[in-house]
Amino acid sequence: MAKRDIPVILVIEDYPDTRDLLSSLLRTKGYKVVEACDGKEGLRQASRIKPDLILMDLALPALDGVEATRQIRERDQLSQTPIFAISSFATAEVARDALAAGCTEVFRKPIEIEPFLGKIRATLNG
Repeated sequence: MAKRDIPVILVIEDYPDTRDLLSSLLRTKGYKVVEACDGKEGLRQASRIKPDLILMDLALPALDGVEATRQIRERDQLSQTPIFAISSFATAEVARDALAAGCTEVFRKPIEIEPFLGKIRATLNG
């Protein structure tokens, strides 16, 4: 994938307040943000825009985050896209399932903002 001037981050989150908070935070840091409210929409958006990074809630309607990650990984143009899982229920087992499906990182809600943003910067600038 060609390097873009402004990285594009796809935020897949079903709770509007959380989605808005993440999106606003990322926009203030200079990223372009595209949003999706469930796993199926997230899969469509990922295929359409080919984002530089995906933030994936794991507990999603229509298609959960683990299965959406598996399906994203099956698509050649998205197979190497970093995917950060975000979950309120990130037990060791959930984290293991997310990583096995192809997530790059797993973050537990509430997210510690500075380490989270640092990981995003390192991933997109690396």
